[in-house]
Amino acid sequence: MAIYTYKGYDAATGAARKGKIESDSPKTAKLRLRQKDKIIVSEIKEEVSMEKIRAKNSLFSSRIKPMEIAVMTRQFAVLTNAHIPLDECLRALTAQVESHVLQGTLSAVREQVSEGKSFADSAQQFPAVFNRLYVNMVRAGESSGSLGVVLDRLADYMEKQEAAKGQVMSAMMYPAVMMLAQVGLIGYLLMSLVPKLQKIFISLKAPLPWYTKLTINISEFLQHQWFLLPLAGAGIFFAVKRFLATKEGRHKFDKAALEVPIFGPLIMRMQVSRFTQTLSTLLASGVPIIKALEITKNIISNSVIAEVLDAAKISVQEGKSLGVTIEKSNRFPPLVTHMIMTGERTGQLEEMLSHVAVAYEAEVQRKIEGLISLIEPVMIIMMAGSAGGIIASVIVPMLSIMNQIR
Repeated sequence: MAIYTYKGYDAATGAARKGKIESDSPKTAKLRLRQKDKIIVSEIKEEVSMEKIRAKNSLFSSRIKPMEIAVMTRQFAVLTNAHIPLDECLRALTAQVESHVLQGTLSAVREQVSEGKSFADSAQQFPAVFNRLYVNMVRAGESSGSLGVVLDRLADYMEKQEAAKGQVMSAMMYPAVMMLAQVGLIGYLLMSLVPKLQKIFISLKAPLPWYTKLTINISEFLQHQWFLLPLAGAGIFFAVKRFLATKEGRHKFDKAALEVPIFGPLIMRMQVSRFTQTLSTLLASGVPIIKALEITKNIISNSVIAEVLDAAKISVQEGKSLGVTIEKSNRFPPLVTHMIMTGERTGQLEEMLSHVAVAYEAEVQRKIEGLISLIEPVMIIMMAGSAGGIIASVIVPMLSIMNQIR
């Protein structure tokens, strides 16, 4: 199978037409266009094969920003709610999106939909763009006849996730800049100021205190053996990466992360927010709870929390309560388990989960803002202290030498 671009004209009106079509050969493509769309083809050429599209999708999917998929999904929902046929929706989306990889993917999906496949089955072939959550929600929407509603929910979910990620990145920007400035200042002092004063100390043959000797040794190391730092950093990075690649290593790291003071509770709240928001969106879209728990488990980054959800899925399959199972794990805050059990009793589980998600999302934002306000003065003190320490370590002996000369 391959995708062909074509130019031609409408057999009935004579209007110019162009587009893309998936087919086995140019001859078959021309025949299909003539019989199905009443288009007489004047020019046709192969653009890319399906195999190349899938390979390109896998290799370059990182170029497709999640927000691009969210925007496309929102536009898809608008078109669907306007009762435009699915094939026409996909044709319009293909022409609308800017990413060539996403454009090729939508074109391939549209051709399969034209052949009678569902959108979910077609999208499932491109997991790098349409993940399991996306595909299962769309499948539930298609089976229930509420695809437009589901796409709206899906767009809301993706936009909220990206907004939360953007807030975290924005909040961490200032500490990152401060840290970079601190490293730059210390590097300048050790690489520029200290060597000049060191020459004076050597010429005067003056005795130096231990802290001045330490500063000079660090300066000499940075001047002559600086390349060992990136090598050591790379070694540590790959060692940690290899450790985290193992199931045991990842579990130990995630467990320790949840127990770190200040940051541990913040990580737990972020995981709770994502868990409740994802599960609520899936359940509201008509995805069965077992499938919803499986999908939610797979998108939770902390393996400890993921194991709790896996155990919860098994318990629910056995007919047990989701809230009771989560409560026994002693991992989730009491408010979460109480709201889940209340939702199960009243038959409003997705609504309760949504309330929890909103509450914890707001709490995460407050915690991050509070943490940043605490980090700022600490970073300033560290910058002033480190720079002042270096300057003092070379200035103090210099003053001592001047006093002796006098």
